[in-house]
Amino acid sequence: MNFSYLKFFRRLLGFILLVAALLINHSVRGQMADCKVQNFAFQPGEEARYQVSYNWFIWWTDVGEVNFSVRESMVSDIPCLHLLAVGATYKSWDWFFKVRDRYESWVYPESLKPIVFNRDVYEGGYAFKHLYVFNHRKGKAYLHTRKSDKPLQKDTLEIPGCTFDIVSILYYVRNLDFSEYAINDTIPITILLDNEIYNIYFRYLGTETRKIWDMGEIDCMKFSAMLIQGSVFKGGEKMFLWVTNDKNRIPVYIESPIIVGSVRATLIDIKGNRYPLEFGKK
Repeated sequence: MNFSYLKFFRRLLGFILLVAALLINHSVRGQMADCKVQNFAFQPGEEARYQVSYNWFIWWTDVGEVNFSVRESMVSDIPCLHLLAVGATYKSWDWFFKVRDRYESWVYPESLKPIVFNRDVYEGGYAFKHLYVFNHRKGKAYLHTRKSDKPLQKDTLEIPGCTFDIVSILYYVRNLDFSEYAINDTIPITILLDNEIYNIYFRYLGTETRKIWDMGEIDCMKFSAMLIQGSVFKGGEKMFLWVTNDKNRIPVYIESPIIVGSVRATLIDIKGNRYPLEFGKK
């Protein structure tokens, strides 16, 4: 079995979070501008579970899961929301390439801007941790990086006014107004990832009915995502995702080619969502 067969799993959560991070107002070009938002799409107690699968030729193989949750919390005596994403290979795949990834963000309940971000990763015997502390007033992020083969590294990074981490951006953009989108509009987002600022975009492709797992069919908005070519993903707008066309704005299906084969993430369980999901025929 070729090692590249599951090499994409080294970016398991990055894959799902990046493509799920939807939509800044299409009239804003290049970078995010006004970050003001009011949360109406989700609530504490929401939990979503996704199955990650790999395809080579005609066969799909289920290799792991990613779980998202929202809880009320405190950080430095500040009331906040704790946004948690945890990914893991199934135990039957651990012998091949064991993954245990934890991404979490503590955000202000009002603006959903990040206060602290933590990334704790174990991938195939290699471990590393990223801790970001945000100071939006000063336009700075304080970075702490620890890898299993290197000492602790500290750095300070200048950040634009609307910079989010890879978890908080997902929940922030679920609360934006999508009613004025036209087909082929591009939507820029700005995130801090791997100690660097990235400006990427999504493209709105209209609405489409999508059958999800054994839940049935659901009305969705469809998007493509810009990818930077590297060791796992092919470059260009070849990643596609479907998001519920309702007030929840929950990603339900994501699919993309990689260097060898394709990967997909499918919603398999959701609870604590703020509004009921309306599925059609199974």
